Amino acid sequence: MKVWVFCILSAWLLGACNNNREFSESLLKTALQQAEGNAPELISVLEHYEDDPQKRKAAEFLIANMLDQFSLDSASVSNAQPYYDFLTEHVEKNGEYEDSRIYYYLCDSLQKVLPDSTKHIAEYYRTDAMFLSARFLIDHIDDRFDVWRNASWKDRIDFETFCNYILPYKSHYDYWDGSSVYFQKKYYDTLSGYADSSYVQAGKCLAAIVQNSFQQDGPFFLEFPFMMPTTIRNFTLSRLGTCIEANTVAISALRSLGIPAALNFIPYWGNSNAGHHWTEIVGEAQSERYDNRQLPSPENRKDIVNSMFWLKFDCETTVGIPEQVQIRTCRTVPKVYRCNYGIQSGSLASVAPSEDIPELFADRGLEDITDRFVECSDVKISLQGVCESDKYAYLCCYEPEGLSWTPVAWGKIRKGKVRFEKMGKNIVYLPAIYKGETIIPAGDAFLLTDKGTVMPLNGSGDVHPEVTLYNKVPFRNHCLYYAYVMLGTRFLAANRPDLADTVSLHTIDKIPFYGQDVTVEQAPPSRYGIYRFDPSRPVFIAELEFWGLDENGNEVPLKGEPFGNPGRFGNTLQEMIDGDRVSFFYGVRNGVGYVGLDFGKPYRITRIKYHPRSDDNNIVPGELYELYYWTIDGWESLGRQTGRDDKTLRYSNIPKNLLLRLHNHTRGKENRIFIYENGKQVYY
Repeated sequence: MKVWVFCILSAWLLGACNNNREFSESLLKTALQQAEGNAPELISVLEHYEDDPQKRKAAEFLIANMLDQFSLDSASVSNAQPYYDFLTEHVEKNGEYEDSRIYYYLCDSLQKVLPDSTKHIAEYYRTDAMFLSARFLIDHIDDRFDVWRNASWKDRIDFETFCNYILPYKSHYDYWDGSSVYFQKKYYDTLSGYADSSYVQAGKCLAAIVQNSFQQDGPFFLEFPFMMPTTIRNFTLSRLGTCIEANTVAISALRSLGIPAALNFIPYWGNSNAGHHWTEIVGEAQSERYDNRQLPSPENRKDIVNSMFWLKFDCETTVGIPEQVQIRTCRTVPKVYRCNYGIQSGSLASVAPSEDIPELFADRGLEDITDRFVECSDVKISLQGVCESDKYAYLCCYEPEGLSWTPVAWGKIRKGKVRFEKMGKNIVYLPAIYKGETIIPAGDAFLLTDKGTVMPLNGSGDVHPEVTLYNKVPFRNHCLYYAYVMLGTRFLAANRPDLADTVSLHTIDKIPFYGQDVTVEQAPPSRYGIYRFDPSRPVFIAELEFWGLDENGNEVPLKGEPFGNPGRFGNTLQEMIDGDRVSFFYGVRNGVGYVGLDFGKPYRITRIKYHPRSDDNNIVPGELYELYYWTIDGWESLGRQTGRDDKTLRYSNIPKNLLLRLHNHTRGKENRIFIYENGKQVYY
């Protein structure tokens, strides 16, 4: 069989050469060889379009770039199929999920009936070239040409754009041969209203419709891990998946309707956890480039990449937040990549196909497009501890979950030095090599400044006589917002059940920075302690305590039954009295404007302790912390301390230009790296 296939292949390639084909013969040859016994199917596709040069070129593009394309074998993940069928039935019957808790409930109930379905079965991927039929490929090519040629914007989409961003039969690890029919039937009427508009405008509208009806829920798959991976058909019909799946569905829908679209992604944020994927309508006008400075979004500036850089919470003031505390208002971006179906000659997987490289760079279709979105600098550094056999080095960003570093960029080593191109500025990087699936530091961590200079973080130079620490991660903008909306709210006391006789105890006139302890002067004995707010605005509170005098005149916490606004989305009244500073009450919008505690009998309230909704990452009095600094050999300790009564830690004689990390041994896992500058923890 292989000999026969090779003969066919050789004969076809000879014809291709004689006809001056505009594609890489080496790629096509390799793809057809990879197809093995399925090569005749692929060759028949090419022969089918012998009299149609444009479709022939499109077929050549699909097959030549089919190299290393794999699709999930649905049979290998069939144990989860009943769950997706169940969710799909619910969606078809009831529309999109009206409450995100529903799909947890549905899957949990099914799990009790099908306990064996949760067993993990290793998923299996098939090589596309080895099983895709000529019939499927011909039907697909004809369909995509039809939607392209019949679109009102066809003259604005050239053939190259069509091949790269409309023609591909997949945009993820799977394909669905019914996707075009499904999306065209579902969204054709929607798109018909944009016949006189630009395809960019039409595409943005369609992408928004698709994604707004999709539940993006990464934590769901932590609770039901056996449901991933799955087929594109399953997450399309159930409207359930992660950020990647949501964008995959959007891209599939767009391409099915003749709109060029691509999947872009940030492999890892420079100052935050994880990364981000988004859908780009190819041909969209270029936005301003982002400078990676950790500043609020300027007013009247065109947002970049769907506003994902800046965290959109409006706070007119920061009064109450210590001036030494950095407020993180935006994310920083080290790299932006595009996932292409077409193989990119400059991708690391193409340059070094036989090398041991990180998983991020294993995709031959990876394209570096960072400079389109972010102000960049090239970085040239000398490496430490590399061998002659080390060919490639990597720049890594800090990954808090594993106290590790994750690669985001690569460069070729030449004489112990390496150049990394198009790196986002204002980010801390670590140079490293990769061996045996392990990241090995190959130099000092450094800050790439906004001027594009490299500032080594090795503790050289002077020392800080005293370092005062307020938190172990930056005070993030959403936490600021949760505290900000408490401004103007009041604490009251009353004795009548209708609360008609309330007296004021305290008004919040400064943004509370994490937990607050308020002394109440000369309050009358009261049965009810009340927190009053404007129910037309968002309201949150993590913990609420009223303290008062018992029969012996001792100050004690007052126990009582909660009442008032019931809360929503599972964030109920009980959450504000459960002793957990992370759980929180979230008020029903436009419900009653208060919550409170019924003590059962009157007490003289002497103190109010409350905690805004937050990440609980401030310095907590009495809890045990440890400060670390980074070296090429790993994290080293600068000593342990217990949180002070003023909610700070204080260290002496800490070297400047040192990369630091703070860990809470008592509770909590979150952490971020920082540099101590000008009396402030500056986080990266």
